[in-house]
Amino acid sequence: MTMHCAQVREHGDLDHLLLEQVPIEQPASGEVRVRLRASALNHLDLWVRKGVAGHRFPLPLIPGCDGAGVVEAVGEGAEQKWLGRDVVLIPGLSCGLCVRCRDGDDMLCPEYGILGETRNGTCAETIVVPERQLLDRPEGISWEQAAALPLSALTAWSMLRKARLTAGDTLLVIAAGSGVGTMAIQLGRLLGARIIATGSSAAKRQLAEKLGASHSVDPADPKWWKEVIRLSDGNGADVIFENVGQSTFEGSLRALARGGRLVTCGATSGSQVTVELNRLFFKNQQIIGSTMGRREDLTRLLKLQQQGKIQPVIDSTFPLQQIHSAHQRMESRESCGKIVITPWKE
Repeated sequence: MTMHCAQVREHGDLDHLLLEQVPIEQPASGEVRVRLRASALNHLDLWVRKGVAGHRFPLPLIPGCDGAGVVEAVGEGAEQKWLGRDVVLIPGLSCGLCVRCRDGDDMLCPEYGILGETRNGTCAETIVVPERQLLDRPEGISWEQAAALPLSALTAWSMLRKARLTAGDTLLVIAAGSGVGTMAIQLGRLLGARIIATGSSAAKRQLAEKLGASHSVDPADPKWWKEVIRLSDGNGADVIFENVGQSTFEGSLRALARGGRLVTCGATSGSQVTVELNRLFFKNQQIIGSTMGRREDLTRLLKLQQQGKIQPVIDSTFPLQQIHSAHQRMESRESCGKIVITPWKE
């Protein structure tokens, strides 16, 4: 038996993202096989395809971090209860045994990885994962919404938690139209923050305000950070949610309040930035790095989704055989929210 998948054998442009038919994998001990009903793209999928200087991906590799589907096979040692169940996949992989994992900080596990980055991911008709990667799909939540939530919601929640965002704080969300940005606005609103957002287009700024931002700012203006200071009564933002990097980082630091916390999870525009240390220590500011988050927090986030308190913004959907168009849309920076991949259509 074979399945359709997208696969990267060598890094490069869109033509290096191959549509192939490969044998369907059988689950080993403690593993299950899931028939995917939807998956969702993240910027990490572009890095897997293009490659990252100084980092080695285990090629050939099926990309895709997020997914939801039905368990269709169970390996020896895995619980039979999962067979036939609707599930959402936990994107983060860890050993489950070390001190970090036992303390709940699985993203600090020495063996930590992500589906579609360190082992085959969800841009396929099926996926084999360890049993511990499964959570039940919330009742009433569509396949597309279930698949689009995990990585962006978990990343955003972990960032806001590390930055100690509290009610009354001013939160600046950079790139509010991204999947993680749209989730940060919703979670920031739930935490009682006053939200300012940046968006590179009028549509993205309108979306930010619809989701709960009180104001939105165009980062094309070189002095955009001055507008953030003005909107925050001259104080600057208490917490800045960064996921762009080089093109916005200096402005973000200038927009940061005294005692403020800048937390970053990405560098889509480049990772080389300059930090003026005098300003950083005189103003008692902090820069915090963050990747993914605690597995247990994803359970809470799925409950919030079921309660209608947060929902992924879905920009568009593409069947698996149109994944090149999906990558092209994400790379163009025209998308607002998540791009979802649906099963192969004959």
